[in-house]
Amino acid sequence: APKFDLPDKVGFHVGRNANIDYILLQVHYKYQLEEADSSGVDVVLITTPPPNLAGIYLFATGGTVIPPHMTVNADTTCKYKEGLTMTPFAYRTHTHKLGVRVSAWREREGTWTLLGSGDPQKPQMFYLMKGESHPIRKDDTLHARCEYVSHRDTTTRIGSTGKDEMCNFYMMYYMNSTKFELEDGCYYEKSFTVPEYARVKEEEKETVAYELDDAWKSTVKKMGQIGGLSHSADNKELVIFHRAGNDWSKKQWFSPKNVVLDKKAFLNEDVIVFVDPKSGNVTRSLGSKHFIMPHGIFVDHHDNIFVTDVALHQVLKFEVNKTEPSLVLGTKFEPGKDSAHFCKPTSVVVTAEDFIFVGDGYCNSRVLKFNKDGKFVGEFGKGSVKTGVPGSMNLVHDLTISHADRMIYVADRENGQIHVMTYKGNFTAVYSVPGNVYAIDYIPDIRAIAAVNISDTNSPAKVVLVNADSGEITGVYPTNDSDFTMPHALTYIHHIGIFLGEIASPFRIWKLSEIHKHTDKRKETPALLNVLASNIPISFLVVIAVLAVIPIAYMGVVVVIRCNDRGDKDAFDKGGFQKLLRDYDSSDEEEDLVFKNSKVYR
Repeated sequence: APKFDLPDKVGFHVGRNANIDYILLQVHYKYQLEEADSSGVDVVLITTPPPNLAGIYLFATGGTVIPPHMTVNADTTCKYKEGLTMTPFAYRTHTHKLGVRVSAWREREGTWTLLGSGDPQKPQMFYLMKGESHPIRKDDTLHARCEYVSHRDTTTRIGSTGKDEMCNFYMMYYMNSTKFELEDGCYYEKSFTVPEYARVKEEEKETVAYELDDAWKSTVKKMGQIGGLSHSADNKELVIFHRAGNDWSKKQWFSPKNVVLDKKAFLNEDVIVFVDPKSGNVTRSLGSKHFIMPHGIFVDHHDNIFVTDVALHQVLKFEVNKTEPSLVLGTKFEPGKDSAHFCKPTSVVVTAEDFIFVGDGYCNSRVLKFNKDGKFVGEFGKGSVKTGVPGSMNLVHDLTISHADRMIYVADRENGQIHVMTYKGNFTAVYSVPGNVYAIDYIPDIRAIAAVNISDTNSPAKVVLVNADSGEITGVYPTNDSDFTMPHALTYIHHIGIFLGEIASPFRIWKLSEIHKHTDKRKETPALLNVLASNIPISFLVVIAVLAVIPIAYMGVVVVIRCNDRGDKDAFDKGGFQKLLRDYDSSDEEEDLVFKNSKVYR
């Protein structure tokens, strides 16, 4: 997010005889911490009031209902009745996952002026308004609109949890006064029509497609069945995990109890190979004499390499530039179903906090979680041929991860499904994909899961894009016929494309190049539906209004702000405030709880 400074000679009044009694700092961590933290800010106050005092004006709705698969507007309209002129200079937009745009206007004598418009999915902070200022005077009418697009199968309402929605336009303003009562905001819900001249300017909407690049080839020599694909943390290397001369389809490898029959069949070749994703040239390799039947691979944000071997029944970790494993999970050559044993593990992913999730796999159809030291944390899911039930899986064949959403996606190969699971192991949804799902990877820019499916019919294998929020299939590639035989592995490399690896001869890697197009325009969405729910209390909106002021109140009185490093200071609570909840599922509920027993200042 860009840097933000208050305008010259503008500040928030904080302290004695002010509407804001004290400053509350909330630190919301993106990821769960493994140790205590006492980070904060140093605030230097000024004692001479600036000529202009700042405040926050909130537009919010509380009764909008968003039906499944609908486009909905939430509108609010109010008349400004104060005698002092209010000059807005910054704004912040806020919705949850369904919001696509939030905007506000000033209407004066029939003329509409756009105050600000923003994408609520972008970084949550105040943005300076562009162009000339637009002061708000007595009897001006103010309007705000939140636009939603739902791909869900259920109805969504305004509420405080991550599964609900919110509609907020925070407007930061100043008044030429040394003391004034802060405005509460605008909560009156009423639909309106924006004149054509005042509508948000059309934006080019970038669309993404994938085209088969037949000319791309890797220079890997003597490559065998491709078990897995991944990429380096900087996206500059495609990482291949192949089986060299050990072909699973050529002979009987396992006993009826899943014990490998030839315990000396270790591969002498380097089977972890690094390739330039643009040229296809090999850059380096490692892994000889460590593996019998390679399967899954994942490169974490430290560039550590995690791999699975279905013959060893193990997961191995190789640190950067190391040729010997630094961590081994599972018991060598011993299949099992407890926390110390896997049975043909297929896949592995690692979170930003270094928690390890293992897909275990051919026999157990479960997902296991370990900490960075290999200590068992939990087991999730169960084997079942029953479809449509989150967590009931028939051969966990691949995993992928959304770091931003803290979600794990599980490829349920034989059931033809993708299961959605939180880091805590809660299965929240299951999506159907035609055919068997062999490999998946998450594409953050378009919030989609790329899945390679192989059908039981004569239909060729394809890459299917599945919306990560709704499960809707949004694309199938390549759009024309291809020579895919049995793609077994898949990885996405940012702004380069999707790579597929075959387990059928000639064990080729395919590249689907990412193509960006600017062909579509996003226009103002008409007010299709705006349903008011009478059971939403106005007190809920008042709490939100207070939250808009207090967390950012320190900005006006700061001359110098310096971030404190983690130290040994004890954390403490201001009287009347509760500690923040440490629930890492997406939710705004902690804000309500913090203020539940506190005096409200408006």
